[in-house]
Amino acid sequence: MSIATPPLTSFTAGELSPRLEGRVDLAKYFNGCRTLLNFHVHPHGGISRRCGFRFVGHAMDHDAPGLLIPFEFNPDQTYILEFGEQDGTPKMCVFADHGLVQGADDRPFELDVPYAASELERLRYVQSNDVLVLVHKDHPPRTLTRRGHAQWELAEMEFLGRPEAWGEGNYPSCCCFFEQRLVLAATPEQPGTIWFSRTGHMHDFRLRTCEAPMEAWRDRVVSGTGTGAYAEKFTVRAGGLFDAGSGVRGRSTDGGDCYYRYRGGRIYAPDSANMEVTFVETPGSTARYIETVHGPDGLLREEFWELVMPGDRIVSEAGQEPLDDDAMEITLAGREGNNIEFLVPRARLWVGTSGGEWTVGSSDSGVLTPSCVKADHQGSCGSQGARPETVGCEALFIQRSGSKVRGMGYRDESDAYASRDLTLLSEHIAGPGLTQLAYAQEPDSVVYALRKDGALACLTMEPDEDVVAWSRLQTDGQITAIACVHHGPSRRDELWVLVRRERAGQSVCNVEYLEARTDMGAASAFFVDSGLTHAGEPVRTLCGLDHLAGRVVTVLADGAVHPEVTVDTDGSITLEREASVIHAGLPFESVVQPMRLEAGSNRGTAQTKRKRIVRVAVRFHDTLGGGIGPAPDNLEPVYFRSPADRMDNPPELWAGDKRVLFPKGWNRDGVLTVVQRQPLPMTVLMIVPEVVVNE
Repeated sequence: MSIATPPLTSFTAGELSPRLEGRVDLAKYFNGCRTLLNFHVHPHGGISRRCGFRFVGHAMDHDAPGLLIPFEFNPDQTYILEFGEQDGTPKMCVFADHGLVQGADDRPFELDVPYAASELERLRYVQSNDVLVLVHKDHPPRTLTRRGHAQWELAEMEFLGRPEAWGEGNYPSCCCFFEQRLVLAATPEQPGTIWFSRTGHMHDFRLRTCEAPMEAWRDRVVSGTGTGAYAEKFTVRAGGLFDAGSGVRGRSTDGGDCYYRYRGGRIYAPDSANMEVTFVETPGSTARYIETVHGPDGLLREEFWELVMPGDRIVSEAGQEPLDDDAMEITLAGREGNNIEFLVPRARLWVGTSGGEWTVGSSDSGVLTPSCVKADHQGSCGSQGARPETVGCEALFIQRSGSKVRGMGYRDESDAYASRDLTLLSEHIAGPGLTQLAYAQEPDSVVYALRKDGALACLTMEPDEDVVAWSRLQTDGQITAIACVHHGPSRRDELWVLVRRERAGQSVCNVEYLEARTDMGAASAFFVDSGLTHAGEPVRTLCGLDHLAGRVVTVLADGAVHPEVTVDTDGSITLEREASVIHAGLPFESVVQPMRLEAGSNRGTAQTKRKRIVRVAVRFHDTLGGGIGPAPDNLEPVYFRSPADRMDNPPELWAGDKRVLFPKGWNRDGVLTVVQRQPLPMTVLMIVPEVVVNE
């Protein structure tokens, strides 16, 4: 017999495929797991139990599909937009600061939208400052503009020279911004065509007129006085154009003079424009400057001054030489009529179709122009319609079968673009198939992939450190939509979900978000799903759990585990004792099971030989609770309370080693398992088993 203590110091290979059970020659074998459930992998090697999902509110509809879209104006102004149906009517509502945004009369803000629940799966978007461009093959492109915290406007985009083929049921289905152009692509009739809007440089300038003040739009020649930029003349016409290739975007006031943002390109003035233009005179001068532009309703009309749409020439006039900043149209010359599924702006425009991957850019080292454009075919993996996520120098997308996640990027070793298979060692992780991706960059680089069965595949990815580690996240219910958005106060990215759960025997759909780990002690640990927290005066009865009526919930009271209780029909629970900080919600189980131990022996490998794990030492960090054994149903508890701990008080979170006698005898598997079922944190840094191998 031989005795060995092989240390398991890193889990950066994540949950590996069952097909790798025999690959002890693979370096990642020793950093991998047979099971990694409800754990996050840290890029530096350890794993931490994922926190619980905190309940925010009910979704608009409990049966119809919904969609979550992140909206980030800056790190401190972020929103989650929920699209769905309410009583059969398509709606949008807004979440901010972990709550529903309230509109007039303290009622939740809602906005009517044209997108039915059945169409949300193919709704695509791209954001620019306060404007979100929305595209769908069955609807004209629209802009969703944030005017205020509870003031959002949806409008159909105005196009000049729109392609004649665009029409009912034949609109672009992909969008992005690239080199100051809005890019639209893939109509049902032209699935491989890309349209680029007109572009131009932006300058500050001031509008000036020598005419008398105007009461409405009339023919007026207005000159622009540049501030270090060029100036042009243009004419203002009702229902016409701001001519001479000029446009305006926003305004700021400086000492009474009104300045505007200048951008090359024409702006369309709708026929309904009926505006009052107010001028102010400069003392000692006959010049008058535009101060404000108001509509007949007395409101400042900024929408006629915003250039968030393609320019006037989507297609150049016949016989006219295109300018470098003109709009343009290109069609990918593939062997098949594959539909364009995604666009990713990088140094070149990365294009994913249902049959392959392309890059589009300038044919030389300059910028993209109508006379200098080149499309190169880079691969034939193909993708489905899920929106890609950019991680480092790669664009992650779901392959068209839904069973693989690939990372498209430039490879120095081959001097070409390629799409590597990020699920190669974990091909089982996709389960029945993947449908959505969401990326959380902080605190760890994590990509969440939604599976068709309502579970999540979770990828910790640090390309520079060769970290590609998958784990699985499961909850008591089915997740139907995901989105990640930055949360300024906690300085991290949050995962938001739509999740179907049971309440009083009926299926309901909730809006929830994944809580963050804290360093505030056991009392602040939030490890329950669909949970809520009471923090205040000591109470014994906790109310507000209506969304869990009839369910058995687990409770953490002042850092101590409380026996499970059932939520009454009125949404209340009664505890055995009073507590000031109470977390209550659905329980979930976290499991880590490393690969079969390879301890070696005097005669080579320990695989297939009879062996016995005598004891296991685990190095924990900020942990309480849990058990160790050969399987989740055969565990030896880990004790953290010591004689020095005060009675009737929970012990402090533990950081250090714990040794447990292993409860099973001889076998040929060499498998150990660490499980946490209590609503408490667990971080595993290293596992050191003591193994006896029978030669």
